Amino acid sequence: MKSQLLALLLLPLPAALQAADEPRQPAAKPNVLFIAIDDLRTSLGCYGDPLAKSPNIDSLARSSRLFHGAYTHQAVCGPARAAMLTGRLPDNTRVWHNRNLFRNTLPDAVTLPQLFKNHGYRALSFGKIFSGDERELDPPSWSAPEVLRGQGPGWKNYALAGDRGGKGAAWEAADVPDDGYPDGRLAQVAVETLEKLKHEGQPFFLAVGFFKPHLPFNAPKKYWDLYDPAAFTLQDGQARVIGAPEIAYHTHRELGGYQDMPEDEHVSAEQARTLRHGYYACVSYVDAQVGKLLHSLHRLGLAQNTIVVLWGDHGWSLGEKDRWCKGTNFERDTRVPLMIRVPGLAKPDEPTEALIEYVDIYPTLAALAGLAPPADLDGRSLVAVLQDPAAHGRDVALSQFTRPWKTTGFEVMGYSLRTPTQRYTRWVEWPSRQTLAEEFYDYNSQASATRKGGLLIEQENVVERPAYADSLDRLRARLDETLRTRIKLQAEETTATVEPKPKKKKKKNL
Repeated sequence: MKSQLLALLLLPLPAALQAADEPRQPAAKPNVLFIAIDDLRTSLGCYGDPLAKSPNIDSLARSSRLFHGAYTHQAVCGPARAAMLTGRLPDNTRVWHNRNLFRNTLPDAVTLPQLFKNHGYRALSFGKIFSGDERELDPPSWSAPEVLRGQGPGWKNYALAGDRGGKGAAWEAADVPDDGYPDGRLAQVAVETLEKLKHEGQPFFLAVGFFKPHLPFNAPKKYWDLYDPAAFTLQDGQARVIGAPEIAYHTHRELGGYQDMPEDEHVSAEQARTLRHGYYACVSYVDAQVGKLLHSLHRLGLAQNTIVVLWGDHGWSLGEKDRWCKGTNFERDTRVPLMIRVPGLAKPDEPTEALIEYVDIYPTLAALAGLAPPADLDGRSLVAVLQDPAAHGRDVALSQFTRPWKTTGFEVMGYSLRTPTQRYTRWVEWPSRQTLAEEFYDYNSQASATRKGGLLIEQENVVERPAYADSLDRLRARLDETLRTRIKLQAEETTATVEPKPKKKKKKNL
């Protein structure tokens, strides 16, 4: 019964979108459909998750370059999106919190959509692109005012008990159609906009930012019904990463702020099962909305000249290793789903293992559209990887996070380097830059990390193991070099160094 329901609700993409288009002379100005999905980790069929029912995104992945080694710069909405859309690292924009505004530091920055707008594109934003808060919108980036949410039925988070504007229950499964919740309404607006853009004939940069699977896990009941609740039993929810410093774990209680959740986020086995079920229901709900967009792109004859980028702003944890939500430098939070579909793409069904950062998206799209990007971007073009999935990416990818997470006056910064096989993280006191703690994970060692579905999960911090001493020293030096060469704004205030054998310091209670 569930397989029949899945077939009815989530239609496969047309054949024209399942394979690359035949090579052709590209139009002078390709369109861009820029699809953001909030809090989406690699829980998708195309990333090897055996539970996820995501046929539309999986189909898009088969005609795109799917990135297995894509990393966000900070695992929280505002800073992650600011880095991608400005092409600048968090330390160069001073955006470390959702309330930080990049134009306070870089008032004349030209954002990714702004670059397209300045070159004759109709640049439009619907849903959550820069931010889900009116205070962080960026009017200079767009040809018309951003539409964060609409008015009327379906635009509220909750469909059953009413929406008073705050955090209610952590999940809801109302028996409503897709447009009973915001993402269904958003898909309708986006499809209508595509139709208008088709008739206008102007090249477009259309950004559509879906809100789910961000908390609360609210989705129409039919998407919950796709899954067996028993499949979401959490096996290791209470076991933390062995040897990980306390500061590696976030203190911001996002889940604990919901009315039916314990403040310390130590949920019961039944609550964990329901929350995990709700997350996957939201993934399937968003997948269906993505399918509507892609079907419309094909129906309108726009697919042959439209670059499609689908991305999640950061990863997420669903109780694994005693962690919920985001806000860390662990793999589950920093690794992100990313696929780029370019008409005429060679070897479209071959994913790439190339290591890349989100600041690389800006120069990539500029190059694909033949636009000259600003000279001071921190990213590098991925066109070579799009042309050849075996092409080399970065040697290391940089992520970071503050402790505590607050608008101003944080006390600690954690910098993390991901190589193709390892991760080194250094926590430094701010602003003295004294080292407080280090982490080292080997993703080829089952003792240090394990793979479950589409995820890598850290098991033990092996920073003290003598066998890793040489690798650790190399990555210490590499982090010093990375911060020294890539942090362009007030570099003397943002770099941090560590001696090969740092003195142990008393941990701060953060």
